[in-house]
Parts: sequence; structure tokens; C-alpha cells
Amino acid sequence: MNYSANLRILKEIVKGSKLPVDDYDHHDFLAPKQLNRQCLGRESFDALVDQFVHQSNTKRRGLGQLEQFRLHWDYILLNLSQSIFRKHWLSISLDNNAYGPKGDYWLRKYAFSLTAIKDIVSYLEANDLIHKKTGKLYKNDPARTRIFPKPVLEEMLWHYFLDIEQPIKPPYVTINEGRSGWNTTVKGLKKDHPDRKDLKAINNFLKGHHWACKAPVRLVYNQTALQGGRLITPFQGLPDRTYRVRINTLIDGEPIAEVDFNANHLRLNLAVVSRENAGDTPYEDIGEVAGVEDRDSIKKVITVAMGASNEGEARSSLSRKGLGKVLVDKIIAGTQKRYPKLQLFTGWGLSAQNLEGQILKEVMLRGIEKDIVCLPVHDAVAVTQGNAEWARETMLQVWAEQTGGGRTKVKVDMP
Repeated sequence: MNYSANLRILKEIVKGSKLPVDDYDHHDFLAPKQLNRQCLGRESFDALVDQFVHQSNTKRRGLGQLEQFRLHWDYILLNLSQSIFRKHWLSISLDNNAYGPKGDYWLRKYAFSLTAIKDIVSYLEANDLIHKKTGKLYKNDPARTRIFPKPVLEEMLWHYFLDIEQPIKPPYVTINEGRSGWNTTVKGLKKDHPDRKDLKAINNFLKGHHWACKAPVRLVYNQTALQGGRLITPFQGLPDRTYRVRINTLIDGEPIAEVDFNANHLRLNLAVVSRENAGDTPYEDIGEVAGVEDRDSIKKVITVAMGASNEGEARSSLSRKGLGKVLVDKIIAGTQKRYPKLQLFTGWGLSAQNLEGQILKEVMLRGIEKDIVCLPVHDAVAVTQGNAEWARETMLQVWAEQTGGGRTKVKVDMP
């Protein structure tokens, strides 16, 4: 399938959709983006940027400052183009402290200019080209402005979506010390650390390939390199429930499949802690014992209960998610009856994240040996449809190796 045809399919999928939900899970932070070398629309995009720069440059900027201003226009417009299909708000810091020596690591690394960003956002707002939300949304986090393109600007930008990429550059391994991505601190691991070596190999391989929202694949740990390492890349943030965008994208021009582990954290918990096989349908089994038919609610309760360090923490979290006490009580009781050895309320979720990340990383490394692109998608990988069977077999094999001979299930999803 050619990219023009694929782009029209994706545009039809998101056509007429509502504004994104305004919560942390639907925010993307500003990042440097560029059009790939094969982009046929580069000339038209450059002309669009020139127009915006000319109309918005009300300050006396020298040549260097003007070039920097133009580059920020590039970044914001390309990020907003992705927002259309990702159904995420673009989150931009307008807090002076965030750009200072003790401010956000990524803002300083990317050399973003607060003045340029403010001028661009002001112009877009004044010309009624964006939806804008202002305010301090998160406790103890810097103030965030969230923007999303209105239809006029959307029509100018959507054509470029599949040609946008983020330069694949290190760091590929980061340690997140805060509750949000804005508090990420990057600490240097030794150059010969296995994770640094593996993620460098993965990203070097991926540089020569093409997929939607192309960007580095990073291994992100919580607080220390011993806690909860997850593989993160923007591709996995494409919507795939209400809007089936991600599964309808391409890898190197070929339709994709997603191969994912079934009830992975639950199965890892049982396999590693008690050498127990969860069976074919663990969530359904719990539901039968508990008298609950809502699989999504069962999955939410189990995931939170395994990740929380105590029962009170778990119940508070589930209450915030809208799950009532009676329902939670039934699911927890059913779980403990069906799987009495399952570790709940011990914080085991971080161990599950770490092990899951290592399993997916190993699958990606074996893909490199076969010249197969594997993109991490939470507890799954995306591959071209012709490589789906290879991915299925490799995932089962690596999972068994990492769990000491445990057995799991995977399923294959296609458009």
C-alpha cells in the first residue's frame, strides 16, 4: 500500500472526532520533529512555515534569532500535525523556571526558547487556529498550556503526518524520578551497561526504517535501574480503541499486525513467584468465580492490585477510576479464590514492568538478527503481517526462557 492511500484511510478514521480528553494520558510534550528525506510535501510545508514566520515575527530578530524562531514554528506545526491522529493535546511549558538551569531536562536538551514558543502560541490563538487550555493541571508540576488544532489549521497540517519523524538520538535509557514525564532525570549508566548497549543496537537498526510517529525507542526506569523498566516510543501512543489508527498504519510500506501477550502481568506474577500456569482464560476464570462479567473491570482491578504497595493504596486508586467498593470486593475475593498464590498489594507491578520490558527488548534484538522491525506496544510488538508468525513464536520462546520454562498465550491483531 502506498503512503498516500494509507494517509487517506487514517484521515477517514479520525474524521469528525471530538477534542481529546484533557488528562495526562492524552498529553504529548513538545519535541523536535522533522520531515523525512522522502517527503514529497517538503516544499509546500516550507512555504507554509515561511508564511507563518512572516506574519508572526513582530520583534526585531537578527538572522540567528529568526532562524531559531522558524525552527520553533517547524516543531510546533509538526507536533500539531501528529496531534490530529494521536488524539492528544500538545502540552507546552510557559513557565520560566522550567527553562532554567534546574528546569526540565528535555527542554534544555532540545534548546527550546520560551520567547519563541510564547510568540507562536499567541499568534495561533489570536488567529483562532487552536483550541487552548491554560492552567496548573498537576500538583507540584509546572504550569502547562495545552493546544490542539482547530479545523482550519488541521486542514493545513494533516497531509504531513506520515512523513514526520523525531531524530533518533540518545539518551536511549532514562530514569524517571517523578510522577510525570516532565520530571525525568537522565542519569548516566556505565557505557558497557547491557541496556545501553542493547538500546543503541535497536535504535541504530531502526534508523533505516519507516513507520508512523518514528522516534527513538527508550527504556525508561522508575527511580532506579532496578525498578520498572518500560520500552517507550510515540508509536505506541497512537489510538487503537475508539479510533483504530495504530493498527492501520504501515511499517516500511507494509500493513502491520500486533502480537500481544494475554494477561501478561498476571501470568508473569504466577509463573515467576509460584511456578503456576494461569490457564487459557484467567480474567474470565476470575469473573466466573466472582460473579462479574465485565472483563475490563476485572483487568483494571487486578492490574492496580498487583502494582499497589498496599490494599488501601489500591482501593483509593480504583475508587478514583470509578470502580465501586462492592465490585472491587467481589473481584478481589474471586481472584484470591481462583489464584491464591497471586501476589497482590506488594508492589509487584514494577517487577512485572521490568521483566516485560526485558522480554520485549530481547524479541526486538532477535528481530534485528532476522532483519525484522519490531516496535514495542506496551505488552505487544508491531510487525509487518508477513512476520506475525515469527513474532508469535519468538515471543513465546523468550517468555519461557525469561520465566524459567513458564507458559503463556499470545494473540495476533490485524486491521
